Amino acid sequence: MLPGAVHFRRSFRAKFQGSCMEDQVENRRQSPRISLKEALNLKIVFSSENPNLLGKTLCGSTIDVSASGLRIELNQQIKIDSVLDVWVTLKENDKKYFLTGNVRWCRTLETGEYFQIGVVLRERSDTVTDLDSWQDAFKNR
Repeated sequence: MLPGAVHFRRSFRAKFQGSCMEDQVENRRQSPRISLKEALNLKIVFSSENPNLLGKTLCGSTIDVSASGLRIELNQQIKIDSVLDVWVTLKENDKKYFLTGNVRWCRTLETGEYFQIGVVLRERSDTVTDLDSWQDAFKNR
């Protein structure tokens, strides 16, 4: 086999597998994403997995949001599988939400100074949250 053909086959396979994986992730989504780049403050109220962050307010931005989650960019890494109770303040419209979520992934950006973090929001049986208000705000955009 020609060397170029091997490279083509590998790159085609990688692209094909990547798109299949993306399709699988999209199929698992409960709600469509909305591209929204907006400054935010994230105040960590509770996280047993990240005790050094308790009470801290992290500044960052949203990348996209949905009724069931958000992708944010911060200058602080947060452990995968962490449970977070947070106050999310969207600065442009000064909306504030008390939410609970699970960190599904955390990726270091090329600069090495910032991280993109995927959070899936969820209800709590023992605490009242603003999940209903969040869902109302982002389900029909």
